[in-house]
Amino acid sequence: MAKKFKFNIIKTVITIICLIILGTIGRDVFFRHFFNERLTVIPNVVNLHEKDAVKYLKEAGLKVKVIHSKTEKVPLDTVFIQFPLPGKEVKVNRTIQIWVNNGEGQEVPNLVGLELLEARSLLQGQNIQIEKIDYQPSNQRYNTIIGVYPKPGTKLEINQKISILVSSQKILDASVMPNLIGLDINDAKVLLTQIGLTLGGTTKGEDPTLPVNTIMSTSPAPGTKISKGQKISIVINAGVKVQPTGPSVEEIINQTNQDLNNQEIENIINDTLNKIDKRDNSGNNNNNQQQQNNNPGADTERSDND
Repeated sequence: MAKKFKFNIIKTVITIICLIILGTIGRDVFFRHFFNERLTVIPNVVNLHEKDAVKYLKEAGLKVKVIHSKTEKVPLDTVFIQFPLPGKEVKVNRTIQIWVNNGEGQEVPNLVGLELLEARSLLQGQNIQIEKIDYQPSNQRYNTIIGVYPKPGTKLEINQKISILVSSQKILDASVMPNLIGLDINDAKVLLTQIGLTLGGTTKGEDPTLPVNTIMSTSPAPGTKISKGQKISIVINAGVKVQPTGPSVEEIINQTNQDLNNQEIENIINDTLNKIDKRDNSGNNNNNQQQQNNNPGADTERSDND
């Protein structure tokens, strides 16, 4: 009987210990699942490839939202912004947004055989700029495109420019206005001097397809009959003025972080002021209570008068 009683006690103790262990573990699992209290530090994934960035963030216990956008700051498929910023301590499973460069430029169109002005119009419609125009004597029709670099069909990087080769006259005729369009102004001056022409009026224009300080048009026009010593008026590309399009993604993210920091500071100040108010109110109540304790006869005297 004693042995059986002792066995029951041991069994009960073991059961209680097991229940305590299970309760502790279960409570920990419950709180971790329903009240996420675990913290992690956001790693820096800027300038990493998208796959590596997602991998590192998930290894840190974080969720990832990928936003594809275009930028010139990093290569293709590379992270250029993350939010919240790295180094911040957040709860596990927090969603981190990363901006990945998916910018692909236009394909180089096939311009060979097109007249120069026609090619420029086509490039302008596709937002492709010309970096350089070279002229070369050939059997092709005058002022037509005979070569393009990079070759047609090539994928351009963002804002990458192209170079074109244009057919010129085999022999420079001093009686015919040469084609100066696309030439640098200094090269144009040398060419005009060689055939006995002088530079006249110069005005500025805007052409997004041509480099800055290159000639957009001439008067007389290319191919027109001219006389020796005639003055030539030109229009030079001054470059297109970039109109502000609003804040960039980086500026928006930085402003958001600043606002969050300001909000955190404001909350801290408000909490501090509330604590001061509570302390002052508590101090006033204690003082009133102390005064009543120091004058116990005041209430008695008031009652006697009544």
